[in-house]
Amino acid sequence: MTKTSTLALAVIFFAAGSVQAADRFIPAAEAGELAVAAVGGGTLNSLELVSGGADGVQVYRMTVVNGGVSYEVSMNARTGEITGISMIQAGAPAAAGGTVRHGRLSRPSNPQVSRAAAIEIAYAYLASRGMDASFRRDSGMDWERGRWVWELEFRAGRTEIEFYIDVQTGEIVKFEIER
Repeated sequence: MTKTSTLALAVIFFAAGSVQAADRFIPAAEAGELAVAAVGGGTLNSLELVSGGADGVQVYRMTVVNGGVSYEVSMNARTGEITGISMIQAGAPAAAGGTVRHGRLSRPSNPQVSRAAAIEIAYAYLASRGMDASFRRDSGMDWERGRWVWELEFRAGRTEIEFYIDVQTGEIVKFEIER
C-alpha cells in the first residue's frame, strides 16, 4: 500500500469517526442525574428526547419532582447544558378569583396580592436561591394553570427569569429560567 492510499484511508476513517461522534448524545441516565442535581434533588418522573426546533438541536425534556414541586428541565442532548428550568407547584388549588361574563372569565377587580407585592415575592425567592436579578417588566394579569397570575420577568445578565404569581394567594405557580 502506498503512502497516498494509506493517508486517504486514514482521512476516510477519521471523517467517518467524526460523523459518528457528532451523532452521539449524553446517556439518558446521565441526563436524568444532571436534571435531578439542577433542581436540588428529587425523583426523575419522565425523560424524552425531542428535536429542539428550527435549529435541529436535540433536547432532553425531563420532569423532576422534589418536595411536592414539579420541575420541567430542558437540556442540550449533546452537551448536557441545562437550557431551561420551569417550576410548577404540584397539587396547587385553582383559585380563579374572577367572574364569568358573556362566556368569558374576567380579571379579578380586587386581587389580594398587588403587583408590587408579587415583585417582592419574586425577589425573596431569587434571594433564597442566591440569584441576583433585576426586575425587567410585567405583563399584567394573565389566566394560567387555572388561576389568575401576575406574569413577571427578571434578568440576570443574558438569562431571563419568569414568574407567575397567584393574584389571590401569592403562591409561585411557575418559575422558569431561560438561558
